[in-house]
Amino acid sequence: MQLTIYFNAPGAVAVPVQYGHLLQGMIYHQMDDPALRSYLHEQGFVLEKRHFKLFTFSRLMGKKTVYDRKTRRLILDPPIRLTICSPIPFILQELGTGILRKGKVRIGSAFLEVKEMATAAPKVSKNTIRVRMLSPLVVYSTYSRGGRKYTYYYSPYEERFSELIAGNLEKKYLLVHGRTCISDGLTVRPVKVDERDMKVTYYKETVVKGWLGEYELSGEPELLQLALDAGLGAKNSQGYGCCSLVQ
Repeated sequence: MQLTIYFNAPGAVAVPVQYGHLLQGMIYHQMDDPALRSYLHEQGFVLEKRHFKLFTFSRLMGKKTVYDRKTRRLILDPPIRLTICSPIPFILQELGTGILRKGKVRIGSAFLEVKEMATAAPKVSKNTIRVRMLSPLVVYSTYSRGGRKYTYYYSPYEERFSELIAGNLEKKYLLVHGRTCISDGLTVRPVKVDERDMKVTYYKETVVKGWLGEYELSGEPELLQLALDAGLGAKNSQGYGCCSLVQ
């Protein structure tokens, strides 16, 4: 399920280049139920010592977006759009209620007025779909060497890219539905991706590498549905892996 929020502002809005953690904080702050807000922020849904928040969100999408070298900020012309996805309808309901009640949000030093909201529930019935990333798709492994941990980020052209996405979707499916859905044969193929789609970002002080672009997903429709609703890859609740159907 998707919740898209449209914001207005008196003029152009300036935000830091690395604003993902600010958007995440705004989302938690806007949730109307304090118990849900605390649960998701502090713990989330636990499986095999891993914590899943089961929501993801897009980048801010303005009518026009430019980088101001002088201030080192992004300048977005309103209206500004934000899409938030979750396979748990209650999460989006509480978020929508909170945003409507307050009528405006704060992202860093910028205040945005809520213009309108729209929900959508695109349904997957085929074994192959095409998606466009609304925030970078992140796939990684962590290794230990000499007592230190290293993170390796995969490109869409490496074999492990699909394998890790498939395994991640299996875990999410088990959490959401309480039963397994085998991901054997699930593939993620880049169809409109080039070097400009590789994005090096920061979540707070952590370097994160991910990819935008368009991809063809093939596999069980139930897993493809979850890719739309919960996000692809890792770090979804930090603002990565949000995607939409390309019709």
